Amino acid sequence: MPLIELKDASYRYEGAQRSAVDNVSLSIQAGEYLAVVGPNGSGKSSLLRLLNGLLSPQTGSVRVGGLEASDPRNAHAVRSALTLVFQSPADQIVSTVVEEDVAFGPENLGLSRPEIARRVAAALEATGLTEERCIPPHFLSAGQQQRLAVAGAIAMEPRAIAFDEATSMLDPGGRDSVLALIDSLAGRGMAIIHVTHDMSEAARAGRIVAMVAGKIAFDGSPAEFWGGRTDFGAAACAIASLGLPSAVSAARSLGVEAGAADSAEGLAALVSSRLRGGGLVPSGAASAANEVGHAAAHGTRPVSEGDPAFSLEAVSYTYLRGTTNQRAAVEAVSFAVPRGAVVALVGKTGSGKSTILQLMDSIAFPTKGRVICLGEDTTAKGVDLRRLRTSAPLSVQRPESALFEPYAGDDVAFGPRNLGLQGGGLVSRVREAMELAGLPFGDFRDRRTRALSGGEKRRLALAGVFALAPEALLLDEPSSALDPAAKRAVLDIVIGLARKGMTVVMATHSMEEAARADFVGVVSRGRLTAFGPPEEIFYAAFDPAWGIGRPFACELALALRKAGHVVDGLPLDLDSLALGLRA
Repeated sequence: MPLIELKDASYRYEGAQRSAVDNVSLSIQAGEYLAVVGPNGSGKSSLLRLLNGLLSPQTGSVRVGGLEASDPRNAHAVRSALTLVFQSPADQIVSTVVEEDVAFGPENLGLSRPEIARRVAAALEATGLTEERCIPPHFLSAGQQQRLAVAGAIAMEPRAIAFDEATSMLDPGGRDSVLALIDSLAGRGMAIIHVTHDMSEAARAGRIVAMVAGKIAFDGSPAEFWGGRTDFGAAACAIASLGLPSAVSAARSLGVEAGAADSAEGLAALVSSRLRGGGLVPSGAASAANEVGHAAAHGTRPVSEGDPAFSLEAVSYTYLRGTTNQRAAVEAVSFAVPRGAVVALVGKTGSGKSTILQLMDSIAFPTKGRVICLGEDTTAKGVDLRRLRTSAPLSVQRPESALFEPYAGDDVAFGPRNLGLQGGGLVSRVREAMELAGLPFGDFRDRRTRALSGGEKRRLALAGVFALAPEALLLDEPSSALDPAAKRAVLDIVIGLARKGMTVVMATHSMEEAARADFVGVVSRGRLTAFGPPEEIFYAAFDPAWGIGRPFACELALALRKAGHVVDGLPLDLDSLALGLRA
């Protein structure tokens, strides 16, 4: 008997135009490792909520361990057997101390105190939160909160764990550790259901289910999924938009075949063999569904050499200064952002990136030092903070949490309306912002905000920022939790705005995104440890101790050089790498 079984299950949210889950039948065996992929709004998160009874199917059935998941009498047994890690970690954090939050689930299982302590210690160690065990969860960064949610699920030791974008806010090192932990859990016989937009993560699973418009469009192995199948029918375009794992995309660009989970080193060995045999002619045609050339992002942006848009001068900031929970978040940080430039801030979760953005937006004020925003000292007497915050607005890590209007169009209109815009001008501004964010005005203006998918809410929140028509944008993880097509669209929007003269500062855990910036700032333990062009940061200046990783194309180029091959230039994307090999 399957551990989890759905039969013709459907669910439609109130006010939605179609079912989020539409007549889905699916069986998952004990110990199976399943990846669920699909565009934003395809029904992935709703499917997970059906699995453990948070939603009840309006038609069909869902059974876990032979029990009907929607029957309230089975709720305890079903949720003990299948634990869900939510897309937004704050939704499942319930305690005021980290270790108490991890202990919450085991305590509700009625376990002994020594057993609870053992599970809590193991879960904190596995997720890298041992040092934070005694602090309040709201002092954690978004990435650390995500790890806390994973720790709470692990401590339950269920038969299955469903992860909903569990790595979307993690730095590369934290992501790798969580993925290794998931692999380990699967290896120990626990069933894993992993919803992800990262195709390299999906490639680690033994089985892939692709959802499109609430239906299952594919169910099979990773090899079949990326092996050139053409029987996806009407869902083919949506599935194609998900892209390829980095290694598969790189292999195809370089004219070789490689497994989906190949590392840069493994792929380099294969490419090296073909190069020595004279049988390799790099095509230089990286899939458009995977990356946009770094070269296209440089050389055309009007970066000003005048007064910078932002300047931080020996800035420090301490949370809860003078209390027992005092913590230095930023220490002696100095850098300037030229007008019209794109700056990417990278670093481990909790390193201080979000705090720096809040200081630049004058939401927080420096404990020491000075922050200059658009020519004004944010702490100067008489400074118009409202003007600064609307001229350089900050889109926070979970911008969808700031949505509050019942209808999407009204939420986007809130900012410009409060700036005095009315009538046709207001409608025009809202239309332009929504279209820019990839939410067609005619389709989304009257959609209920709460009925939107997580990715659609993220784009709606960005539209609200665009509607302010600002001079500069401050973006904290703008593409996290978005599907690959939406990620590319958001980054293309940001680059496009910068080409028109807008200044952009964004925090990101994606090194491919950082590679498209004009400058990269590396933040570590509250300090700015490096600042410069991406070619410098990811090659000559790179330090593995930063824990940020490199773009895949950069890793592959270095591996090929180590194997004795000449790679021209400092490639940061696959097209540049292919050109470098041909040269």
